[in-house]
Amino acid sequence: MSVAWPGSRRHWLLAVALVLLYACALQGVRPLYSPDEGRYTNVALEMLDSGDWLHPQLHREVPHWSKPPLTYWALAASFGVFGRHEFAARLPGALAFAGTILLLLRLGRRFTPPQPWLPALVYATFLFPPLAANLVTTDTLLTLWETLQVAAFVELWWAATPDAARRARRLLGLAAGLAFMTKGPPGLLALAGCLVFAFWSERGRGLARVAGWDLVAMFLLVGGSWYAVVVLQDPRVLHYFLVEEVVNRVASEKMHRNAEWYGAFKVYGPTLLLGTLPWLPVLAAGAWRHRRDVLATLRADAPLRLLACWLLLPLAVFMLSRSRLPLYVLPLFAPLALLVARRLVPFARGACWPYVLLAAWALALVGARALPAWLDVPDDDGRLAHDLRAELAFTPAEVIFVETAPRFGLRFYLGSPIERVGLPGRPPRPQSQDLLSELAEPEGCRVMLVEPADRADLEQALTTAGVAWLRLPDVRRYAVLAPATRDCTVHAPR
Repeated sequence: MSVAWPGSRRHWLLAVALVLLYACALQGVRPLYSPDEGRYTNVALEMLDSGDWLHPQLHREVPHWSKPPLTYWALAASFGVFGRHEFAARLPGALAFAGTILLLLRLGRRFTPPQPWLPALVYATFLFPPLAANLVTTDTLLTLWETLQVAAFVELWWAATPDAARRARRLLGLAAGLAFMTKGPPGLLALAGCLVFAFWSERGRGLARVAGWDLVAMFLLVGGSWYAVVVLQDPRVLHYFLVEEVVNRVASEKMHRNAEWYGAFKVYGPTLLLGTLPWLPVLAAGAWRHRRDVLATLRADAPLRLLACWLLLPLAVFMLSRSRLPLYVLPLFAPLALLVARRLVPFARGACWPYVLLAAWALALVGARALPAWLDVPDDDGRLAHDLRAELAFTPAEVIFVETAPRFGLRFYLGSPIERVGLPGRPPRPQSQDLLSELAEPEGCRVMLVEPADRADLEQALTTAGVAWLRLPDVRRYAVLAPATRDCTVHAPR
């Protein structure tokens, strides 16, 4: 049964405006943090400055294939249109968060028809999604495309006419392609859950209702074209995609992301429990109520069966994978919101105080985006750039991190390319260059940042190689050196 959206077009436009305001408010207050925010913005700026939007790069000499380019494209476009500031960096995520809320308004017509706005309200006031939307990563954008996959599947499965089914099938292929261009195979987990639901409901006939050449063609066009081009240009990229980004993430400890046997419980347990506040008691009560008749309830309730497949199949994959981070489960908060909403209907009819409390909670979530701006966080790239600029008499043409993780957010604040190098005789690190070969390149003014424990080894390596250098004042936790070349003039140590 389809239920029309209650209210006029004016009410709908007002709802969209409020959602956009809620999603975008204070998004530009907090500086960028390393490593993720600095890395994503750095790659986007490299695209924008070089004009090469096809090959993601950390530096013009260092390709970066760990993610497909859609997130970088969104960031680069935002910088190009709105300028290079924190709000532009977080705008794609904010819009994706708003888009997910609006899609849940649409899904509410199927899952909670008496109050179709309720799933959107629940998702918007969960603790985790609004805070995640303040991070520059792929995950909020991925959540939008995965939710769109399920919205398209719902339209397809319950389509009133063959034409409506065809349109929904193409939309499903488009959403799957966009998700694949955002994060690769994990972007298809929502579609996989829909296919499990189709098979569970009608076996082979259910899969046949979903499958179609138009879906496959749309997916391959949107989700596969970029992969095909870069693999044809360099076949080695295919090995990286398959081995490093699929096999090693799923089956090995190489990523060092909570690969222990208990890692899934350590990471996902708190994320799902705390992240669903303040609605966790509603979820717990619903699970307890149906603890003895789960299968019978699922067989009798098709929408609930779809939600179970959407939630549990991806969760099982995340639990089994050896690479685990809290943001991986962000897309699961959409089905969780629908489950909560189904439990809540009817919600607070005639009562005012629940809405007052939710409005206060929502304002607190918005305010939480700005709070870190007044905290001294070690990974704050804005503070590091400010302190570094205060100690330099020039803007470096390049910032080199020696034997330590680069702070790519400095590219955003200083405009200087960021590179990682290793000391002679040390084991090579991923995406790094040898120090002496780097210094042999005529790249203008540059500074070297090194951990204090490695400073003496760096100075010895420079002296041995006959490279003149100056020691500058330390900046936060880094010792700072600069080659004394004629390319630039540095001030004497204070």
